Amino acid sequence: MVRYFFTRTARIPGFEVEHNQFLRTARTVFVNFKYRGFVPTILGIMARFASKLQLPVMQKFMFQEQGSEYTWLDTGGIVEVQNLDLPEEKQRAATRYEAASEYEFRDVVERLKIPYKKYHFLDYGSGKGAILAAAVAYPFKSVVGVEHSLMLHEVATKNILEMKRRNSVAAEALNSVHGDAATYQLAPEPHIIYLYNSFDANILRAVAERITHDLVGVQEPIYFLYNNPMHHVVLDENDKFQKISSPFGGKWMVYSVSP
Repeated sequence: MVRYFFTRTARIPGFEVEHNQFLRTARTVFVNFKYRGFVPTILGIMARFASKLQLPVMQKFMFQEQGSEYTWLDTGGIVEVQNLDLPEEKQRAATRYEAASEYEFRDVVERLKIPYKKYHFLDYGSGKGAILAAAVAYPFKSVVGVEHSLMLHEVATKNILEMKRRNSVAAEALNSVHGDAATYQLAPEPHIIYLYNSFDANILRAVAERITHDLVGVQEPIYFLYNNPMHHVVLDENDKFQKISSPFGGKWMVYSVSP
């Protein structure tokens, strides 16, 4: 237990980057108090203890089960790589689909303290659109997801239509693009770029080159938000990417980008 809390470990080896579990837990509790309030957070803590004691109770209150306020969207579940409609060579480079926490995302974005209206938001490997749904709560110039799986892209498109129908979009534009992250061209304007460990190191390297090429000349800071940064070494070795923070004990890494 001491090793689990005070050293860098992965809760799910092979699927999650090693990070400081104590710092992650502390910030997760803080974020839940911040966005969900006292009672849901206390219930989440109690559910966590029940899970550690292997008691099959209160599991619906676990923090990871409360990742979004948009319960009317189809963003849940895990889709393993072998069940994605991708060519074999793309499957080898891809990772499974799993929705990220809206609350973690909001906490990381808001700490940047940027003028949202000047920025585009881009999600590489956006899946069903869980983070797109969180991003459109901010008045970005645009919110775009790039997803290579047609199956996931079509779910995201339906979710986008539902968000627009419910008037839950504060951004100027919202769209999901069916395409390849490595070849997607960015407009030469300020960007917040998000990645939830959607692909391997080779594609990440190509994406990093595309970002620095397409955004050359942009004067405002560019940010790259890397959630579950399994291949962060690619960015650490790129002199255009400077790590500025490691939120949630290193479960996230935030970089500023110099095109």
